[in-house]
Amino acid sequence: MTRYLLVLLFAFTFMPIALAENQNSWSFSMGQFDVNDSNDSSEIRLERLSGKNMFGDMELKPFVGFMMNGDDGKYFYSGLRKNYSISSKWIFTPSFAAGYYDRDSSKDLGHNIEFRSQIEFSRDIGNQNRIGFNLNHISNASIGDTNPGVESATISIIRPF
Repeated sequence: MTRYLLVLLFAFTFMPIALAENQNSWSFSMGQFDVNDSNDSSEIRLERLSGKNMFGDMELKPFVGFMMNGDDGKYFYSGLRKNYSISSKWIFTPSFAAGYYDRDSSKDLGHNIEFRSQIEFSRDIGNQNRIGFNLNHISNASIGDTNPGVESATISIIRPF
């Protein structure tokens, strides 16, 4: 696991400068992988959230991430997210990503190409730091022979850099 985290930190540190615009942040999440199954396991996730707006007024922001669960399943992904301010302290963030899943001894999701949809509710705790709760669904969108899907619930700490 240490090897994967070092590779991930290296990749995030030396990403293209094009992503280094206003309000770039790191998101670190911990929680439960596969909450709807009896074979659940832990999950950790690290994401680099770009402050760069894509597609003009739509304000879609790119992100890249790495997830690893307690059964050594790994998921590398990239996608888009949009922040909606609910109040001066609360933010709702839906996101969508596509990526590569390596199951190792984890749940077979039916294909290596997987898609993630997620909702996040986060609260500003000062100095642009936030704490959030996330629910996500990962599945292969029926491009594989089977499509069992998986849901995760995590708590995130989001910090600017």
